[in-house]
Amino acid sequence: MNPRFQGGVALCFAAVVFAGGALFALLFHHYAKATLRVASLQGHYHFLSAYEIVGGALIPHVAVLSAGVLAASLLVLLLLVRRVRGGVGRLVEAFLISTEGDLSTPTDAPGLSGITDLGGKIDSARSRTLSQIRKIREEAEFLRSEPLSEEEFAKRWNALKAAVRKVAP
Repeated sequence: MNPRFQGGVALCFAAVVFAGGALFALLFHHYAKATLRVASLQGHYHFLSAYEIVGGALIPHVAVLSAGVLAASLLVLLLLVRRVRGGVGRLVEAFLISTEGDLSTPTDAPGLSGITDLGGKIDSARSRTLSQIRKIREEAEFLRSEPLSEEEFAKRWNALKAAVRKVAP
């Protein structure tokens, strides 16, 4: 797995947790400020603890925070999985097309940068293979059509076999 891919995913989830925490802090601060003001005016005479003053609202806020961060994390996960599946699916299609003999169709893999980089590497490898096949065909056609001395033919024939072994060992 590409470390840059892992870092990007970790940052997405960290952003979700940070946003949830910031929203929780903002909402709870607003609630606690109003509640503590009322408590300072009234609670002083009843000797209430800080938990007794804000505890009733703290539990629902934490529950909503947990549920919200979990839901947002699942949404981010689903979006990432969708992008990865789309890119990997396109790479698989490119390999299947290659098995049918088409090495010229680009992968055009969408998705995360790691997948598009892999698609580019696959395209360059397929392009090099296609180029070598074209050279082999040209050399085979030359050997078939041109009259050569046995020595020259043997030399070129051995070079052609070596080129074929590079493509299909």
